[in-house]
Amino acid sequence: MRDPTGGTDLEERCERLEYPVMRADAAAAFSDVTVAVGAEETNLGVVISESDRDSFANPEELYTQLTESVGEPL
Repeated sequence: MRDPTGGTDLEERCERLEYPVMRADAAAAFSDVTVAVGAEETNLGVVISESDRDSFANPEELYTQLTESVGEPL
């Protein structure tokens, strides 16, 4: 994972948001995070923006959405 915040783990980053959080706000908060998934890189902001959810009630919902969307633990 390439994270310009200095290596903050994704669960911590999810916890720093205020909940409930709207999809667009969550996407903006992760727009600078790119993870390696297989041989490709995936931007987590894009992953969130393409979610079918309008909002996330808590950090666990957001983290679960991220891991399910990329298909592997982050």
